[in-house]
Amino acid sequence: MKDANKLTQGTTDGQGRGPGSGQANRLWLTGQVHEDAGPLGTVRRAIRYGDGLFATLRIDAGWLLDAERHAARLLAGADGIGLEPPAGWLDERQIVERLVAAAGDLGAGPGSDGVLRCQWSAVDRGRGYGRSGDSVALVELSEVPADRELGARVLESDVVPRPSIAHIKTCSALPHVIAARLATRLGVDEVIRVYGGWLAEGISANLFFERDGRLFTPGPELPLYPGTVRRRVIEQAGALGIEVVEGRWESSELNRCDGAFLTGSVRGVEPVSKLDDRTLESTPLIDSVSRATAEVRRAEATQLPGGSQ
Repeated sequence: MKDANKLTQGTTDGQGRGPGSGQANRLWLTGQVHEDAGPLGTVRRAIRYGDGLFATLRIDAGWLLDAERHAARLLAGADGIGLEPPAGWLDERQIVERLVAAAGDLGAGPGSDGVLRCQWSAVDRGRGYGRSGDSVALVELSEVPADRELGARVLESDVVPRPSIAHIKTCSALPHVIAARLATRLGVDEVIRVYGGWLAEGISANLFFERDGRLFTPGPELPLYPGTVRRRVIEQAGALGIEVVEGRWESSELNRCDGAFLTGSVRGVEPVSKLDDRTLESTPLIDSVSRATAEVRRAEATQLPGGSQ
């Protein structure tokens, strides 16, 4: 992979311009004044207010995973916050085409592994909360994180603020940042967030646990983001004849689990090796669900140009 962390963006009129002034907004950044903010001016609303959406996709050996599902989530999220999709990103087909093109522009190709982050940002037209209605797409490519023996701790209830719009992946992700900082302080890879006394999710991953041959996962009525791989797991477990129960559980329920795992777009199904002071092993049930989920994600993946199956 080349050019990791490079940024590509769409174009839009009035980048960084004050309304009706005909002059560029002035920007002070790390000791220097800039008369034209350029790309930064375009996405200033996302910086100021979190006024935008994002999706994170995995590139696996030259295949873009779950692209159609992420495209549908972006469109649903845009509708949920009243954000117009960027020009040329108006339906699922266009979104997938542009994600593939951006991945190629950023250096991903046959055999590549990577993480592709797509952000739609409302366009800044000057100060104030009023939105112009335009948006711009930015796509960023980075390396796949290293594998890990996943250790996690369950937090006390409500020590992390609740997401403002939990079921939409907005650019306002401060609860995730706070959760990640807590994990670092506790010396673990992940923390399990708890809201109102009920298990919710990890830093940015959904929680499943196994007990007596069934899978349990916090329900989407809780303040969590129900991710695309979470849905994949539920579908594949059903196809395997494994019951999945969505609902509300107190933290103590994890003390009786036979195994647990987290799900996310980048790491897929990730078994928990240590939960608080308990050592956990992956179980045959978790292994079978993990394999089935990985297989269907690859079978339905979008090939990057020049790749081969």
